Amino acid sequence: MSKLTNFVGFQLCWFACVLGAARGHEWAGPLSVALFLGWALLRVARPARELAALALAAGLGTVVDTLQLQMGWLAYAGTPIAGALAPAWIVALWVVFAMTFDSSLAWLARRRAWFAAFGAVGAPFSYWGGARLGAVTFGEPLWPSVLGISVCWGLALPLASWAVERLRGGAGEREGTPAS
Repeated sequence: MSKLTNFVGFQLCWFACVLGAARGHEWAGPLSVALFLGWALLRVARPARELAALALAAGLGTVVDTLQLQMGWLAYAGTPIAGALAPAWIVALWVVFAMTFDSSLAWLARRRAWFAAFGAVGAPFSYWGGARLGAVTFGEPLWPSVLGISVCWGLALPLASWAVERLRGGAGEREGTPAS
């Protein structure tokens, strides 16, 4: 898949997840991610490795966003998984975000220190966008919440990109001929 297609797909899924959650249609985001993922899996050489890598990203995302929820840094629109975990729409965002690690964000994801800085600065802005659309609410006081989110993402992004890359089989093995 081209980097442009990957970027546009991520953006469309982000809006489906965030706006769906904000409007009470939590299923819209995970469904859009599942459709995009299904389409993308037709274009990878090793779909089982890709699924394992994205499942790992979903697991890590569940931990990170549940921590943010439990610490009171964020409150999410929608139903928590099992009554206490981050909702499915935010976990789905981790899956589609991990799909960018070796495509539209490959230039950054392999530079772990820069990716940490990207997460530390970019994540609060992404959540701010979600808050403006009604999908999340920041905890009060605001600055400790933003700082907590920043630290979580600064640690989680380089770990996630490293782990996803390892499960995919190393850099550059994702693209290729479709599986038979």
